Amino acid sequence: MEMTKLVQRAKKGDDEAFEQLIRSVREKLYRTAYAYVRNEQDALDIYQEAIYTAYVTIKKLKKPESFTSWITKILVFKAIDFIRKESRHFSTDDEEVFSPLIELENVDDILHALDLSVAFKYLTPKVKTIILLRYYHDLSVKEIAIIMNVPEGTIKSHLNRAKKELKPILREGYLYE
Repeated sequence: MEMTKLVQRAKKGDDEAFEQLIRSVREKLYRTAYAYVRNEQDALDIYQEAIYTAYVTIKKLKKPESFTSWITKILVFKAIDFIRKESRHFSTDDEEVFSPLIELENVDDILHALDLSVAFKYLTPKVKTIILLRYYHDLSVKEIAIIMNVPEGTIKSHLNRAKKELKPILREGYLYE
């Protein structure tokens, strides 16, 4: 069934329609939560909180066709809130983050030392969100700007900066495939 119709039914209180909507985005939501916290139980907690929030607020969703972006935004904010509450710190000092890698002998050692998921944890929550929305959820820059409530130019700048930060650790072109 078309997502727009499912959203309309869910807004009217149809629990089965809501469940179908969640099934369609379940895996991506969980993986997104996991990318933030790198812990299965915490990711499940964030996922469940996001679903509950979506369930109780779905009547406020103005554009049924934007359900996926809307619930992703809820999840991202839940993940960031969780990180703040848990006092987990993300380093924004590039030298501090990349200095252990610079000490490695060659590029092959660097590539084996870190993969994308490990490198990903060194990004700030804002940049991590942008990368997830762009490359994992396949959202456009415009859609990301709407979700994050920032100008499109800011999103483009963050994407470019993140690519430059990740380039020393990842094979050139990995993010562009």
